[in-house]
Amino acid sequence: MRAAWSERALATWLVVPTAIVVLMLAIVQYRWSEQVSSTTSVRLADSLQMSMMSWHLNLFRNLSDVCQRMVLTSNLELRQLEDAAQRFEEQEASGEYPDLISALDVVPSDTQLPWVRWNRGTHRFDPIRDTPPFESVLEQLARSSVSALPRTAMARSDLPIEPARPIGLRDWQFAPDDTLLLHPVVTSASLFDNRSHSTRMIAAWMIMRLDLAVLGEQLLPELARRHFTGIDGLDYQVALVAGTHPRRVIYSSDSAFASEDVSDADGKMNVFGRPLDNGGGSSIHVFHAPSLGMVPPMAASTAWFPLVGTTRPADDWQLVVRHRRGGALGAFVAQTRRRDLAISFSLLLLLVLSMTVWLIVVHRAQRLARLQMNFVAAVSHDLRTPLTVIASAADNIAHGLVREPAQLSHYGATIGRQARKLSELVDRVLLFASSRESSHRYSPQPIDISVAIDAALEATAELIQTSGVVVERNVESSLPSVTGDPVGLLQCLQNLVTNAIKYGGQRPWLGVAAALTEHEGSSEIQVSIRDRGIGISASDLRHIFTPFYRSPSIADTIRGTGLGLAVARSVVESMNGRLTVVSTLGEGSTFTLHIPFQSTEPS
Repeated sequence: MRAAWSERALATWLVVPTAIVVLMLAIVQYRWSEQVSSTTSVRLADSLQMSMMSWHLNLFRNLSDVCQRMVLTSNLELRQLEDAAQRFEEQEASGEYPDLISALDVVPSDTQLPWVRWNRGTHRFDPIRDTPPFESVLEQLARSSVSALPRTAMARSDLPIEPARPIGLRDWQFAPDDTLLLHPVVTSASLFDNRSHSTRMIAAWMIMRLDLAVLGEQLLPELARRHFTGIDGLDYQVALVAGTHPRRVIYSSDSAFASEDVSDADGKMNVFGRPLDNGGGSSIHVFHAPSLGMVPPMAASTAWFPLVGTTRPADDWQLVVRHRRGGALGAFVAQTRRRDLAISFSLLLLLVLSMTVWLIVVHRAQRLARLQMNFVAAVSHDLRTPLTVIASAADNIAHGLVREPAQLSHYGATIGRQARKLSELVDRVLLFASSRESSHRYSPQPIDISVAIDAALEATAELIQTSGVVVERNVESSLPSVTGDPVGLLQCLQNLVTNAIKYGGQRPWLGVAAALTEHEGSSEIQVSIRDRGIGISASDLRHIFTPFYRSPSIADTIRGTGLGLAVARSVVESMNGRLTVVSTLGEGSTFTLHIPFQSTEPS
């Protein structure tokens, strides 16, 4: 008991620290994965936000370069305006996107005059009598002309003209619906009516129309490749869209991307700088909060042209990006975290299972070692008793202490009985050892069950007689033969009879019965060995067929090796049968051999 308590204490001291360490590892792993996931999200958000801002600034730079090439002054004579248009054409031809501007028009504020378009062949402005294709923009310009046009446009023609001065990017505006760049100018009225030689200066608008094909097929794809490319191509799906009803896709890296609202977009940016409708007060929104101080809320609004008129927020140009590989970045990071946690917890679970198996193996090895030591002690005791009797009888005969024939006969019978006990014990151990080897094969032969029962009772007759056990035999006549190992079955029956006598308690009675029965549609012979002894507790029932096992309640009072039932079960199973037990503590036990019988009679 003290050894068992020590083993349990040792197991507890091993299990408890291990459980605490595993739990701490699980908590640390969970928190670490959360921190890594958050850090990864911030890093990806920073990178994505910087890419979007760089994309935006490069788009503005490309469009502002176009405006910078058109060198305008506040007041332009006809010749000066034509020279400026020709220089623009020459510089545009050597630029990165020479065809970005599809048309260059000048529209007067006086609706009675025609508007003019730059002719690249004649290098002149040709009057156009048709209605301008951007009439809605002109209406908005007309409503805002008082505040938008230079003051010299509203001066009387007989007043001196202001000195010409470069204006650079100042006063350039953008019309998103028609993709126009506009700038107010003051020029000669003769530009719009070549029959007039008037020197009157009137207000007008310089309008440059962007070619959507060049914008969507050259400029925007190049910006996407420049700012959203990874090792294997574009890391993101990129689109520039305008409006909601209807929705215009100005550019999309994937044919189906952004044709509808992208609810799981990783990043959105209002190109015109107005705050997005997400409550953040910023024109840029990414899937995760970026680093503190990464970008001012309205940084994008400082790098774009003023819009013409009152463009609705719903019609703003929006840059929309979504991670191409693994879905949206937020879901991708969460999925990666779940996968890492699953792998980590699987490894921890494997560690726990390994420790559990190790503890079980150690416990079973200790238990097996203890059982084997008990077995050695029991076998040594069982060997010592007959050997002592045989040695004592042999000494008496050898020293002449026994001379009478009757005494010699008695001593000879005693030596014979003890020798048989030794032989039976050795046979039991050898039978158990052979049953544990996979190479062991029984010798199947026809067996008469009645004869086998009688042989077992005869082999244990002396034990039955000395114990005063009353045997009640109830064996059906004409039982059919079964196929099995005769020696093994005899040993099995002897073990069961011996156990019934040994554990019979104060009521020395033994019942032996055999009958042919039906079980689950097949025939079998049931041989029962029953006693009215001490019985077996429920906690011991599941262990009694384990080799070397002996109940702690009887191990110190009744000697035994713990092999009898293990050998009996092995023998019966070799005959394709089974051994069952029914026991009630204090009332006795019944062991039943179920041996299958295959009828050979024709049906």
